Amino acid sequence: MPAYMVGEAEWHDAEARRKYGEGHSELLAKYGGEILAGSEEVETIEGDWKPRLLAIFKFPSLKDFHAWYSSAEYAPRLALRREHADSKMVVFEDAW
Repeated sequence: MPAYMVGEAEWHDAEARRKYGEGHSELLAKYGGEILAGSEEVETIEGDWKPRLLAIFKFPSLKDFHAWYSSAEYAPRLALRREHADSKMVVFEDAW
């Protein structure tokens, strides 16, 4: 069953963001993941959610998502993001 990750980030360091993005799609693909959409132009329709950057990722399964997220290859990127950005993420299986 496909799994989707929705994430938002507000980067505080442009160089760190550039480093994070280098080879990101290739690493995702290694775990079956892909970026479906992403933008810094986000319009809030309801509520007070105002993400600076929003992205939607797709993985073949939750297992594949967790394999990517906890991988040794992603660990340095995760540390970079946690140090230089405020971010929130959710992951879920497609239940519909």
